[in-house]
Amino acid sequence: MTTFMKILLPTILLIISNNIEAQTSTKKVDAKCFVELVGGGETVAFFNITEKKLTSLSKSIIGHKIAPPGMKQKVKIYKAHECVLLKDNFKGNKAKRVDAKIAR
Repeated sequence: MTTFMKILLPTILLIISNNIEAQTSTKKVDAKCFVELVGGGETVAFFNITEKKLTSLSKSIIGHKIAPPGMKQKVKIYKAHECVLLKDNFKGNKAKRVDAKIAR
């Protein structure tokens, strides 16, 4: 019986810890990025991503197509200047001005 308990207890703890880790890594957050578009123009793009991906978001969205406000066709992202959580403010003044003009 004690051998059974020695094997069962660590197995249960391992399963519980993996479940907790999986739940925290899949938490989705809303983010916004101040981006420059191919062909010119700047806008704010919105994303729903996992919390872990926020730090690398500005690099991973380059080349993605978005539909900027007022345009019918999708345009590729040329450069991402800054990405923050949706509730946070941008640091750059230009990004703040563009963000203020975007309808939500």
